[in-house]
Amino acid sequence: MTGRYFEGNHPELASRLESHLARMRQAFEEHGWRGSLVLGGGYGRGEGGVMQGRDGAGFSNDLDYFLFDDGPDAPRLQAWCRRIERTESAAMGIDVEIKCLRTASLGDPSRSMMFADLVAGHVVVAGDGGFLARLGEGLDFSRIEPEETTRLLWNRGSGLYFCQCRMGCDGEMTFVIRNHAKAKLALGDAWLCMHGQYTSKCRERAARLAALELPGEFVGVREWHAEGVAFKFSPFGGGMTWQELEDESRKLIAAWGALYLLIEQRRLQRSVAGFAGYVALPRLLPGSSRVRNLALALRDRLKRGAFIRPCGDYPRAGLMRALPCLLGLTPGGVADAGRFLPEPAGDASSLRCWQDTYAKWWSYYA
Repeated sequence: MTGRYFEGNHPELASRLESHLARMRQAFEEHGWRGSLVLGGGYGRGEGGVMQGRDGAGFSNDLDYFLFDDGPDAPRLQAWCRRIERTESAAMGIDVEIKCLRTASLGDPSRSMMFADLVAGHVVVAGDGGFLARLGEGLDFSRIEPEETTRLLWNRGSGLYFCQCRMGCDGEMTFVIRNHAKAKLALGDAWLCMHGQYTSKCRERAARLAALELPGEFVGVREWHAEGVAFKFSPFGGGMTWQELEDESRKLIAAWGALYLLIEQRRLQRSVAGFAGYVALPRLLPGSSRVRNLALALRDRLKRGAFIRPCGDYPRAGLMRALPCLLGLTPGGVADAGRFLPEPAGDASSLRCWQDTYAKWWSYYA
């Protein structure tokens, strides 16, 4: 059974969420904001996760809000958002995040995976969100841009790297299990997106993937995707050993690398000789302006003390080159990341040594 926010019948959890939404609505209206506040993400689509614990059911996903306003960068609005995020995150026990945008930022939502998902399923908490329903009339998931598929895999590949850094560490097993599940889901979603079969509903995506023919090297993606879907609705934080997770990590990284290269070759419309050839390409994001990219490198050098290479490409492309190095998919391995990222303090051949550097620049350009 599918409820408004999650599958199954969890009246106490639903009541907590309704109370939270009421507080969000009241806070929005008391400050007289003229835009609209919309709950997106899993709970907005009716696909929020429910974690069963000793004390009953609990939330597991973030609560992802979109606040549409004519002045999304206004200091007063931003300050209000940060305050609400802090107070409601503490009250709900999960992260509450508010992204401020202009309505025009949605553009053609069919071209963006995030915006297509938002338009397809959301809860209007305050203000007039009727424009989302109107945009939904022409929604076409088959038109999602190829770069969106790349970004999905790059984000989940980054999660696999952070898992590698935390492998075997006390208190980090839940993080690793959760990010492995996200990677499993993303591999199947990326395959569907590449073939114009993506949709916002997880169960429907699983059914579509089950009906598709997959090449031998990607057959395991179907089973992994099913596991990722199951975890999304009923997450867990244990039940595996570190050795099992290490073995699973190696397999996921290998599958990620093969699919990522395939998708990137289609996006860039050129053949690439493995990751050694991929990281050597002069432009991974050819649509970006060289002049602007050089200006960003100069700004980062002055403001942040370093910059990502190569300077002529958009900085995110440097992170895209560094990731396969950090995952051990290039001939030079981890140390190859130094060709693109500022050198960390310590041994550049150490996997964990790069964690803070990668996380810092990922936060700027993800």
